[in-house]
Amino acid sequence: MTRDDFWAILAECPPAAGPDDDCDELTSRLSRLPPPEIVAFDRHLTDLRLAAHRIDLWGAAYLINAGCSDDGFEYFRCWLVGQGRQVYEAALDNPDSLAEYGPVRSCMLDDSDECECEGFMYTPNRAYEGVMGQELPEGTGEYPTLGEMWDFSDVEEMRRHYPRLSALLDEADAPS
Repeated sequence: MTRDDFWAILAECPPAAGPDDDCDELTSRLSRLPPPEIVAFDRHLTDLRLAAHRIDLWGAAYLINAGCSDDGFEYFRCWLVGQGRQVYEAALDNPDSLAEYGPVRSCMLDDSDECECEGFMYTPNRAYEGVMGQELPEGTGEYPTLGEMWDFSDVEEMRRHYPRLSALLDEADAPS
């Protein structure tokens, strides 16, 4: 499975946002693949999640979701991959670009579901277990260094890093 194949499957069966999505449609789609392809899908997902393990994306997740724990950042990165190649690559290039993305705007302005998708992380394993009757083989990969931390609760620092996301927060806090 190529990276293009991975993105094509996600375009066909995108995971939904929110803590309640168990990604049944995607699990069903993956279950129709040969087991080595399911393993390859999981490898791509892992690689993309690891590539997004960066402090600038964690800061963006903190603003978007009104806070972001270690686990929350993992689920945010799953959500980010699940949004598709264009959104994912734009966010890696500039996390503040997420301010223009509709689901992020809804999350921040309408206080809708958080931009997280924990269930997506387990989807390849669920598909593999359904086909093979056992868990996926253990993958490899190490978390990269995040980068230099800063205080996510420092409003001015966050404004410097994320002017557009910060403007959405200002808009959300403005009296109606």
